[in-house]
Amino acid sequence: MPALGEIRHALWFKLTAAFLLVAAAGVIIVAILANRATTVGFRHYLNQNVSNQWADLQLQLALYYDRQGNWEGVESLLVAAGPGRGQGGGSLVLLASDGQVVALAGGRRNYPTSAAEADVNLPILVDGQQAGTLLVKQPGGGGGGGGAGEQFLVQVNNAIWWGGLAAVLLALFLGVFLARRLTQPLRQLTEATRKMARGELGQQVSTIERGEIGELSTSFNQMSVALAASEQQRQQMLADVAHELRTPLSITQGHIEAMLDGVFEMTPENLALVHEETLLLGRLVDDLRTLSLAEAGQLSLDRVTVNLSDLMVQSVSAFEPLAEAEGVELTAEVPAEAVMITADPSRIRQVLGNLLSNALRHVSAGENGPPQVTLSLFNRGDVAQLRVSDNGPGLSPEAQQHIFDRFWRADRARSRDQGGSGLGLAICRAIVDAHDGRIWVKSTAGQGATFIVELPAVKENETRAKGAKAPRGN
Repeated sequence: MPALGEIRHALWFKLTAAFLLVAAAGVIIVAILANRATTVGFRHYLNQNVSNQWADLQLQLALYYDRQGNWEGVESLLVAAGPGRGQGGGSLVLLASDGQVVALAGGRRNYPTSAAEADVNLPILVDGQQAGTLLVKQPGGGGGGGGAGEQFLVQVNNAIWWGGLAAVLLALFLGVFLARRLTQPLRQLTEATRKMARGELGQQVSTIERGEIGELSTSFNQMSVALAASEQQRQQMLADVAHELRTPLSITQGHIEAMLDGVFEMTPENLALVHEETLLLGRLVDDLRTLSLAEAGQLSLDRVTVNLSDLMVQSVSAFEPLAEAEGVELTAEVPAEAVMITADPSRIRQVLGNLLSNALRHVSAGENGPPQVTLSLFNRGDVAQLRVSDNGPGLSPEAQQHIFDRFWRADRARSRDQGGSGLGLAICRAIVDAHDGRIWVKSTAGQGATFIVELPAVKENETRAKGAKAPRGN
């Protein structure tokens, strides 16, 4: 069970406290306003009722003064009116216009001597002039309703406060319920993140909630899947690197031990085999370094404006001897106009070399007539598009999804010498991405494959502007 300190810092507890505080503040304010409004309104009602009760006496006093011209003998009128009204312990006081007491009636104690001490004060008007003031003191000083009126006010106020307390308790219950319900997805996320911190990747949480919490759960699930895939890829990469390094190292170690034991003679031919394996190791390490730098965004690029057509011709010329030896027809389709790009020429040649090497390696297994590899270039306006096509066995849809993954080979049965290290196409994608381009493959199983590369092209006016700024020779 969570400790009190942990509960105090829990989000559901804070939400509940916030709900309760808002509800309590609202209930208290409403109760105070309702209490005040009820008290003032009820007292006004009572006073108005009392005023109506003594309105006849007020009129009689006004007629008396108008007829007499003074207040002499008016006390008999007050005494006659008091018992008739059934006021019991109440009292009546008549004040002259100068504030002097001119007549008393009713109870013998607690006579009001001023308007402040009276429950009701009624002005006596004669011809628009105030001739006096009638002060009324209700029995028990209760402002018209006596003890019954005060008791009624107490009951109403008690009902308001009890209703407010019930509202606060209801708010507490609803606050706990809603807070626990609202924070349940967050608790699931917390538990899932703790499991991921312990190495249990691939955790998933419920996404039935909508709104911000639902979006957070969906993003967490996507992140979890991505992390699990990345970890699996990392482990697979480590296994592949170990496998790729073990083969040349084992060959090198075996040859050296054989020469040391006298099994093999230390001839130039045997040393050449060892040297070739060290070169393979060096290329593998260079490929891994290039790939890691590119994926980390730290691959250095010496960007210049270059004609992509020239790079194509150079690459095709470099691979023509290998294609001829393999019996592959290697052709290049270059447009008449220059296709200018801003790129690192050596890196683009590396992309072309990897694509051509991959095509020549697989096209020989094709059954679609004489093996052919075609390198094409198209100017698409804003982009320059390269296509490397072959009529080999093609790729299955599953193979197309993984063709650019590290250490992936379409045919796992092929040896490293036959199938390459599995890094060439991954390096192509990394270099193309570094040049703000994109690369993909189109293929149908049994009908060859076409690798397509698009790179941002330099517009003709930009090329002319750069040419105009270039210094001229003498």
